[in-house]
Amino acid sequence: MSHITISQASELIWDLLKTLEDAYWEASTCKDKDLVFNLLQLLNSENMELAKISIQDHHYEYEVITTSKEALQQTLVSFQQHSNDTVRRQVTALKLRNLVNQLSSYLSRNQ
Repeated sequence: MSHITISQASELIWDLLKTLEDAYWEASTCKDKDLVFNLLQLLNSENMELAKISIQDHHYEYEVITTSKEALQQTLVSFQQHSNDTVRRQVTALKLRNLVNQLSSYLSRNQ
């Protein structure tokens, strides 16, 4: 699948937000919390904008709203590089890695 709909993107971002919240509370240092919070804040803004879209339009292809696709992708790449040291709980780390990879994969396919 090369494109995802607004509905699918909303669900993916929501799941990622919930997992990032877990990662934030599990982080043991301020530096780790800052790394998680940066991505959490960016995706929360995106989620808030997606919530404003009419339910009738949720079948359309998703495009990043609140920032450039490149900025979001760079934030995800940076997070992936540092998250191995940040997220210590295995269940959260695996779930987070999967969700971040899904979003990164979508963004890289649609350049």
